[in-house]
Amino acid sequence: MLEFLDSPRVLHGIYVLGSLTLFVIGLYGLLAKRHLLKILISIAVMELSVYLLFVGLATSPGETAPILSDGLRAFAGMADPVPQALTLTAIVIGMAVLALGASLTIQYHRLTGNADVTAMTELKDS
Repeated sequence: MLEFLDSPRVLHGIYVLGSLTLFVIGLYGLLAKRHLLKILISIAVMELSVYLLFVGLATSPGETAPILSDGLRAFAGMADPVPQALTLTAIVIGMAVLALGASLTIQYHRLTGNADVTAMTELKDS
């Protein structure tokens, strides 16, 4: 009854709509919130939505992992590992940047007592 959901066009549409929804949620948090940690988390959500889109569009139904085992001698019907490897690298870098931003935000809050971006006026007169 729901066999049409297995077609690549439908699955790619679901990936695009899902990642677009996550991106809009992150964009709303980025534009509507003024707390530094909430802004960083919103940027991370937007970043992860792009990763979901890349991995979702790089694979098709029925493809297997690109591992030659069980006597296989050709990479027929296997997914391309390059987009997954690049996305994994980008996730690691993104989490490191998020950790650095969070630690800088915590230090800023300890020094000034606030984490609101509208109250940041230290460099305004420079």
